[in-house]
Amino acid sequence: MRAPRVSVVLPLRAGFPAEPALASVRAQTFGDYEVLAVGEGAAEAAADTADPRVRALRLEEAGRSAARNRGVTAARAEWVAFLDPGDAWRPDHLAELVAATRFGDAVAVFGNPIRRDGGRPLLPMSVPACRVSDPFDFALRLGAAPFRASAILIERAAAIEAGLFPARSGGGPELDLWGRLALQGDFRYVARPTVVLGPVVPSRAMPAPPLLAATLGTLLAEGAVPAELAPSARRCRNRLMLDHARRLADLGRPAEARAVLARDCVPGLDPARYCAALVRTWRAGPWPAPGALAGSP
Repeated sequence: MRAPRVSVVLPLRAGFPAEPALASVRAQTFGDYEVLAVGEGAAEAAADTADPRVRALRLEEAGRSAARNRGVTAARAEWVAFLDPGDAWRPDHLAELVAATRFGDAVAVFGNPIRRDGGRPLLPMSVPACRVSDPFDFALRLGAAPFRASAILIERAAAIEAGLFPARSGGGPELDLWGRLALQGDFRYVARPTVVLGPVVPSRAMPAPPLLAATLGTLLAEGAVPAELAPSARRCRNRLMLDHARRLADLGRPAEARAVLARDCVPGLDPARYCAALVRTWRAGPWPAPGALAGSP
């Protein structure tokens, strides 16, 4: 059977019905795809659609990363898209992203999602569609994480070579893969918004250290980051840890935040943000006794 142009991975989980996401896939103007439903309720979702392009996959492991990895490895297409339950695609989403692959110069194509709560694009509309040769610098200049799972199309072979989504626990498993994928080749940005993100549920849980910061630290130490990407990769790692310290301070954990600043951040790579994070920890609570930070985790 001829392989489709795109494999769509739909990781399912309890409490999030599959039908709204599947409906937005069926509404696509681009129809050369297969859907790989993975996780709880996948068999029922595939049966309910009565669409031969929808396949259900069994999942032995728990977690969204495991579901996505199962979908990527089972995909028959050269390109893989992801759609999380709760998010939705506009009808021209796949057509827009697939069109950008015609240049043959990128391992990933990403779009500009819309926040459902405010209806605003995540990235400024003043940023034009372009080839992104340094995804770390692109993210740093915009001051946001521009790559969202439901708005990205990745080359299957490159994702597998990069190691897929991490199995270890930590913050930002998607970002960790995008960072490793950036070492495989250029990205392409499609400026036209075609994805609507679901609402974000605020969490007061203790934030986990960002996985990408640890990954970049290891790869930089090993000399595995290309020379042209190394400066921005260092600044990206530093930014991730500065933001982690800020989140800790906002949750009333000033001692942990100061430990992160002292141990994992380089002031000279981002002086303004470092000072802002330091002030935030000062406002969050009293300074510990001398020597207390040395014993912080």
